[in-house]
Amino acid sequence: MSAADSVSRAVQAGTPAWAVAPFVTYLLSIAALPLFLGHFWEKNRNKLIFALALSAPVVAFLFGRGATGGAAQLLRTGIDYAGFMALLGALFTITGNVCLSGSLPGTPAVNTALLATGAVLGSLVGTTGASALLIRPLLRANEQRFKTTHLVVFFIFIVANGGGLLTPLGDPPLFLGFLRGVPFTWTLRLLPAWALENGALLAMFAVFDSVMAARERRAGPPRGSTPRPAPLPERFQLQGSLNLLWLLGVVAVVFVMGTYGARLFPDEHARAAAQIAGMLTFAALSWFFTSPDVRARNRFTWAPMIEVAVVFLGVFVTMVPALSFLEERGAGLGITQPWQFFWASGALSSVLDNAPTYLTFASLATGVADGGAGVLSVANLGTLAAHPVGQHLLGAVSCGSVMMGAVTYIGNGPNFMVKAIADQHHARTPSFFGYIVWSGAILLPLFWVISRIFFH
Repeated sequence: MSAADSVSRAVQAGTPAWAVAPFVTYLLSIAALPLFLGHFWEKNRNKLIFALALSAPVVAFLFGRGATGGAAQLLRTGIDYAGFMALLGALFTITGNVCLSGSLPGTPAVNTALLATGAVLGSLVGTTGASALLIRPLLRANEQRFKTTHLVVFFIFIVANGGGLLTPLGDPPLFLGFLRGVPFTWTLRLLPAWALENGALLAMFAVFDSVMAARERRAGPPRGSTPRPAPLPERFQLQGSLNLLWLLGVVAVVFVMGTYGARLFPDEHARAAAQIAGMLTFAALSWFFTSPDVRARNRFTWAPMIEVAVVFLGVFVTMVPALSFLEERGAGLGITQPWQFFWASGALSSVLDNAPTYLTFASLATGVADGGAGVLSVANLGTLAAHPVGQHLLGAVSCGSVMMGAVTYIGNGPNFMVKAIADQHHARTPSFFGYIVWSGAILLPLFWVISRIFFH
């Protein structure tokens, strides 16, 4: 029997195309339902019912493949989901217990410095954590200004997305890769792409904000509005500073378990449990050692995390057969070059959630790099990261998924969170399609340059 015949029979005996339908349907629904059935989708109970309904046929299909096949895949996905939620929950809790207060002047220099700080913090405490930590100080610093739309837009570009490219803590897609075997420090090789994207955006923002501030000083308040009083002087301070220690604790847990976990806990289930327990321990310490007044100033609620947990439950279950399908047929789908992976993963990340998009195209890259040899596996993306061809494909997928999550409000979780907080502070934010105009004009040309430099 020839090698081609063996591959053909393996594909025929693999994952059927219909098993991918719930995953595709679910992702499209996440994008469309908030736009067309907003009242229905805003209730977490409806989200949960919808997620369970689409997950049910997938669970039945997986259990039908036996304990060593689909059921084992489902168990692995459950472990990934628990680790994913533990990290997001810990970062959300700890950063929600930190409040930056004070009278910062809303000058272009200060605004640019805040965004640059966010670009670094995004990789250290996650884009969600950095966004929650810095958006309120930025808005408070610019309360006297009338034209602040660009502040929110560039904040989403840099802090909520591009800043999270350097570590698995930075953005959910990279953490999912870490959970599947990508070394903790592997993403540091993306530093040149991170520096180009964020450096270019910070330079554009500094020029744009300077021009807008100068125009506003010359023109004065818009017609029909009244000058806004200067805020009362307030000493700059960091409330809940002890939480910085708990943040370092989470970073240490993830790094130690990712680097030395196999030696400390040979059993992968015990290793995952230890990592989850460590992150939740630091979240609990943060909660009990922080005054409720700090959370009140941050308007802290659990609603965003409940929504993420419900939505991602459906994502993690329905994506199992889709990932297997792409791994089995990766070499035959026509996407083989790094630039194709960059744009394809990015395009899907811009309209759907970038975490499952990353795993989808990492699975496709596994199939392409493996070429039917059966050496690489989506269950261990560390083999892809070490492969001479696969590492370039995985780098393109990582950059595309993280960077292009900024193209729309629904591309990455923190995007909508930032918009909601800005709306609460009465800052002007673009509409859904207005935001796309901003991102299309600024981000797409920049991504073309990045693609030409790094992925051709």
